[in-house]
Amino acid sequence: MSKKYLFHGTQNLFLENMRLEPRISVGFNKPCVYATDDFGYALVRAGKQEDLIREEYYGKEKPFELAECFPNAFKDMFDCRGYIYLLDPDDFEDHGFEFTSDKPVIPVDMIVIPNIWDYMRRMNIDRDWYDLYWYDDEEYWKRVRGGREGFIVRKQLRKMLLEAD
Repeated sequence: MSKKYLFHGTQNLFLENMRLEPRISVGFNKPCVYATDDFGYALVRAGKQEDLIREEYYGKEKPFELAECFPNAFKDMFDCRGYIYLLDPDDFEDHGFEFTSDKPVIPVDMIVIPNIWDYMRRMNIDRDWYDLYWYDDEEYWKRVRGGREGFIVRKQLRKMLLEAD
């Protein structure tokens, strides 16, 4: 029987002490190490974490919705190297979609993704993992509350509030 792992996607290569330190993130008010059991979601987190896209995750039964808020946002965020750390689930508390640990975590292993954008597109061929919506897809943005501009403003406000804490 093979052991199941949790995944943590990041732009950071932790070579010095090979451990993930707890940090504050949206949704939790205390520092934690965050992980997921969904490799596709970890891959999104391994991209450059800029406010360039809208993402919606409905669980494993449906694909992620990823939408560009700006032209070429997918390429700007994902045309880079990323790292997926494999983590022991025994170190984490299960919150349904996300897993957390309030202590530093030493990864079991690491996967280097040379180009996240290429990998995501190849994965999408094998499995319908992502629904990608381009910047000029007006039909998609009509379905989003406030449209593209409203979403960008809400994201900027949320970021300002987090930075104010």
